[in-house]
Amino acid sequence: MTTPARHADSQPRAADAARAGARLRRHWRELMRLALDAPDALACAMLYPHAGGAERKRLEARMFNARSERLALAACPHTPSAVLGRLCTLAAADADGTLATRLARNAATPADGLQTLAVSLAVSLAASLEAATPQQNAQRLAQLIARHPLAPPALLEKIAAHTDSIETLRSLCENVGVQADLLAQLAGRGIAPLQRLLAIHFATDARTLHQLWQSTRESAVRAQVLRHRACPNELLRTVPASGSERRSLASNVRTAGEILTALARDDDAVVRRAAATNPATPAGALILLCFDADTLVRRAVAVRDDLPLKVVEWLAGDSDVWVRSSLARNRACPRSWLDRLARDREADVRRSVTRHPACPMPLVTLLAGDEVAWVRAGVALRDELPGPVLHRLLQDTDIDVLAGVARHRGTPQATLARLAQHPSPDVRRAVILNRHAQRRVLLPLRDEPYPLHRVLVFMHPGLTDSDRWRMRFEPDMEARARMVGHLAGTLAAARERERHEQRAADGAASPEADTHQLTTTVEEAG
Repeated sequence: MTTPARHADSQPRAADAARAGARLRRHWRELMRLALDAPDALACAMLYPHAGGAERKRLEARMFNARSERLALAACPHTPSAVLGRLCTLAAADADGTLATRLARNAATPADGLQTLAVSLAVSLAASLEAATPQQNAQRLAQLIARHPLAPPALLEKIAAHTDSIETLRSLCENVGVQADLLAQLAGRGIAPLQRLLAIHFATDARTLHQLWQSTRESAVRAQVLRHRACPNELLRTVPASGSERRSLASNVRTAGEILTALARDDDAVVRRAAATNPATPAGALILLCFDADTLVRRAVAVRDDLPLKVVEWLAGDSDVWVRSSLARNRACPRSWLDRLARDREADVRRSVTRHPACPMPLVTLLAGDEVAWVRAGVALRDELPGPVLHRLLQDTDIDVLAGVARHRGTPQATLARLAQHPSPDVRRAVILNRHAQRRVLLPLRDEPYPLHRVLVFMHPGLTDSDRWRMRFEPDMEARARMVGHLAGTLAAARERERHEQRAADGAASPEADTHQLTTTVEEAG
């Protein structure tokens, strides 16, 4: 039973909902018109996943009418997968090999679209065999599908079973989506050019790696087996003669500590550097490596986050600037040594101190007045800055320093507004990237000369949907596509919410709903 008060309350809500629905429909129609009138079809492609029925037909007519538009959309990395899937159907129907090749090369082409291309590929191969015509285009398409990361596993298995082409099999071995059992089948063929690729693939299992080790004497293949995370344990227990194999053994975190200690004394500096970067290398070996004659080995030690305090002390006095610089940025470097490094003669070392996550505030204050702007810019990039330090940096004139303070969350909005008018695009971009910039700071930046900046402004959380709607006349093709896609998604979500609310309102206003509500109230009262 519906009361008069309930009717009075629902009428304004219904009127507001009707106005909102009309506005949504009006905006959608305008977005459709802008996309259909755009000089390129990419804006239509961004609308396509959110459209339906007759609207999709209109968008398809605009996107697919000209072959040049089809080819452009097939090659574009921003094209939605729904459009790419539809293009796969058209490519198969028209036997358009160039279009199919571009689609197979596009990483966003969906699995069902690749399946469609594979069917057309089989037909094309059969036709070329009957007519004794060249098959280069079909073979190239097969290689691209075999390499595509979204290709269905069943399709990849079918390609492997029906081809003897080394290039196609090589593409299968390079596909990150290939399953371990298919890699094992490929290894069982004993094809030498594929063995190194199989040893590299992260999905190759221990049994297949052991098979590859037994079936080859190629040092490059064995080196990849030793580097692999699934390398059988028995292969990690001896030191090989080959330098490339020892380098791989030294880089494997599952290599035993005693072997890593031996490799830390290897004659090959590259082997010693690999041991220096291995987290499993024992502390005793690190002490030896921090005095290594090769500079690159000492640099590899300096970036480790598990350095003993004595090693830090030795590296802090190293003659190489990059060793000291890496150490100054390293979490393992204690505060007591940061004070010394903050007064280093090299600006790169002092800059690295400013990037240390636990740099003490007295040192931050000291380095904020450094004579080298690059060091002061490092201070400006810190998340936490004392008020006086931030104030001092705000008076700086160097572009890198100003770009740092423009991204700082503590920078006053009035200062951000001033920096938003700076002649340097780096400073203005830093203002845009500041997630704390307010709407009044961002609005003038909607007219930035750089399309990337306008897209970043468009996506900033400080703008309202109405602000973004006013940017719909974007002239740049890719920027316009990004904006149209976002607006279309927002409108589609709002329309779906409107439908849901309308269904809920209709259900609440129905006699059955009123009767149910009255029955529930009576039962609760009883």
